[in-house]
Amino acid sequence: MDGSRWMAKKYRGQGSRRRFASKCAIVAFVILAMTWFCPSPGALHLSEPSLEPSQDMSEVDVGEVDVGEVDVRDACYGRRVHMYDMPEVFNIKLLEYCDGRMVSWIRFCKHYQNYGFGEVVNVTGDMFRDDWYRTDAYMLEVMFYERMRTYACLTDTPANADIFFVPFFAGLDALPYLYDETKKMDKQGYEVISWLRGNAAEWWGRYGGQDHFIIAGRTAWDFQSPNLNEWGTYLFDLDEMRNVTFMVLERVPWRLTEQAIPYPVGFHPSSDASLDSWIKRVRRSNRTALFSFSGALRPQRSDSIRGILSDQCVNASTECSRLDCAQISCSHNPEPIYESLLQAVFCLQPRGDTATRRSTIDSIVSGCIPVFFHEDTAQTQYLWHFPQDYESFSVFIPEDCIKNGTCIVRDILKKIPAAEVFRLREKLISMIPSVVYRHPLAVNFSQSDAFDMTIEGMSRKVASLKYPSENVTSATESSSH
Repeated sequence: MDGSRWMAKKYRGQGSRRRFASKCAIVAFVILAMTWFCPSPGALHLSEPSLEPSQDMSEVDVGEVDVGEVDVRDACYGRRVHMYDMPEVFNIKLLEYCDGRMVSWIRFCKHYQNYGFGEVVNVTGDMFRDDWYRTDAYMLEVMFYERMRTYACLTDTPANADIFFVPFFAGLDALPYLYDETKKMDKQGYEVISWLRGNAAEWWGRYGGQDHFIIAGRTAWDFQSPNLNEWGTYLFDLDEMRNVTFMVLERVPWRLTEQAIPYPVGFHPSSDASLDSWIKRVRRSNRTALFSFSGALRPQRSDSIRGILSDQCVNASTECSRLDCAQISCSHNPEPIYESLLQAVFCLQPRGDTATRRSTIDSIVSGCIPVFFHEDTAQTQYLWHFPQDYESFSVFIPEDCIKNGTCIVRDILKKIPAAEVFRLREKLISMIPSVVYRHPLAVNFSQSDAFDMTIEGMSRKVASLKYPSENVTSATESSSH
């Protein structure tokens, strides 16, 4: 995330040495004052965070500091978030029904442990010794809620907020609506709207909900008005919700009120040292396979190219590393996934049950260059987290080319020069911090993670709505890396 940018005056040495020395002293004082009073966004996380909402930065009296036009309170400018104090029935109370009481065959008690990260990976090898968890991607809303509680730019005062977070566990709440026929799918969200009307009418109505966001830890298809297959609640299409930004695992590309944010994977660094250690491992990994393909086949889907890619992988022999997730449960086991990805140069990323797949984020974190076959797998999704230039970190092969047999993945990838491979991987490695969700109690963590990038993206979106004439970066544009 971009922090506050301070513009320092350039001093030109004119006059006597004494005047020059005086000016240098002034510059040193200004820099010291800025460092002391204006920590970078990363530095705001260095102190031991409280599990209660942080004091609003705009309310902190730091006195008058004569450093030109610099406002020492701008460390949170545009990023102040007010999290509504909603009844627990809308969020953490839902976790009490994790033992099958929401849907009889869905149990997720162990998945929401450790701030939503799941069980700790307890293995003897050093690769997964620190900061690795058996993370369930559907716990995204729990992770975000826990992290928001320690967010440095949280404000208790709605009038001081730039954006508003509605802590509604929409994905978990959707379970009975989706899987229990006694629940009417068009009723999800009614209670939330009623609460907002009664408790946040002023702020909810100020911009028609455009400065509000909700985390929904499922794909957007689960919340659309049901199609002919009768799937999906009506949540996103309720009149009162049409302007709210929903952060989801996968967005419908043509809907501007939806924003895909990275699937949570098993790595949740607790410090810069932990992140740096992993990046060093990624760089020095001995990649003996040209490419890899991880995942189960989709025989029920006529448009799936997974079977073709699986056959091409088998035909490539030792040049391809194949991990069959129908034989190994990949969902909560990062060990076999990363052992496979770390030994390959390229990772195939065909569409899954929907256009996106968590393996895309796994490939970035492992430094395995993703090979995409459809633009909706990533290009139309992660507008706030990925560079706009996809050729800078990935390879694209059209699906039709695979289906009609004119493209052999191995042949295409072998033609990419080593220097280009190196460039692609270095760009990929630079993206790792922005796609992982760090531990909410992390210390000495200076990088912007997926949470920070999400808040920054929402901040830009709201600013472009409030101040359209000021040429604010649109939320539909990608962040630069």
